[in-house]
Amino acid sequence: MKNVISLLLAMIMAVSVCAAVHAEGTWEAMDGLDFPEAGFSFVPPDLFRRASGVVALDGCYEILDNVWYTGWFYCAMTREEWNAYLDDHDSEAPAESRIIPLFSVLTLGGGMTFRSFNALNGNAIPEEYIREVGKAGDRTHYLYMEGLNPSFLDAIDPAYREEYTALAGSADAVAAGLTFIEPVKKEDPYAHLNGARLEFTAVDLDGNPVSSAELFAGNEITVVNIWATWCGPCIEELPALGELHARLRERGCGVIGMLTDDNPDAARRLIADNGVGYPVIPAPDSLYDFIALEYIPTTLFVGRDGTVLAAPVVGAHPDEYEAVLDTLLGDQ
Repeated sequence: MKNVISLLLAMIMAVSVCAAVHAEGTWEAMDGLDFPEAGFSFVPPDLFRRASGVVALDGCYEILDNVWYTGWFYCAMTREEWNAYLDDHDSEAPAESRIIPLFSVLTLGGGMTFRSFNALNGNAIPEEYIREVGKAGDRTHYLYMEGLNPSFLDAIDPAYREEYTALAGSADAVAAGLTFIEPVKKEDPYAHLNGARLEFTAVDLDGNPVSSAELFAGNEITVVNIWATWCGPCIEELPALGELHARLRERGCGVIGMLTDDNPDAARRLIADNGVGYPVIPAPDSLYDFIALEYIPTTLFVGRDGTVLAAPVVGAHPDEYEAVLDTLLGDQ
């Protein structure tokens, strides 16, 4: 059986970002989750709360104009194993075979129907897995739940098979936990950054003191890529960022990385494996006062004095970074 949620994500590039806070609380600690911009709330069924494996939120993203994706996945492992996996992400690790998308809510606005959305994507999503679950304002919400995946069932530890089977068959309980509200328009969280100055002192991965002044002074424009070692899209764009940095050196510009998690060993390994030739420093606490990170990677463009010159790019989009630089440098 195809993993259609992953196919959907690939088609619309919703996997270019990770939530900036990666270790969600357990369901036992949650009364529910609100997604005001998408226009719904979700109270998880008891089955989710008492799971011995991990039911985790993938994120809530506006993937196209008036189209929101909110997804959850199941991990046939303990919470401790899951946190260890996040802290030392390796796409080739056996843990990958114990993670599967569970369900998603597709929210369509502006008069778009599921069939019109699906037609844009070559009718790749089988309609038998989709059900309309509610409306509010101009938005219609659809639940996507593929059901039991026999290959995944066979691949996981027997201790999780009964639980996964029950979770995969919980579409009615999931639908019952959804309530729908008039969506709340989100203000631009980065509007205040235009013209603001990014200044900090920090230490590099080897413990040497560094400052924004010295890091930025040597470049007409510096691309500041904020990332983490547990963020798959962040890791995937590292080679492209290394290549971008090499090209930018000829134009008097460069890249620096700011690491948001405390895992220097994993960072050093990823830097070596992906040919990263630009400076990478652990993000100082002052960064989080400067910018309210919601998703990573988030990439800033700053001048020699640290002044932010353009709107940040959220998500892993190396081609877009270069396009922004071309505009700032007057090349387009």
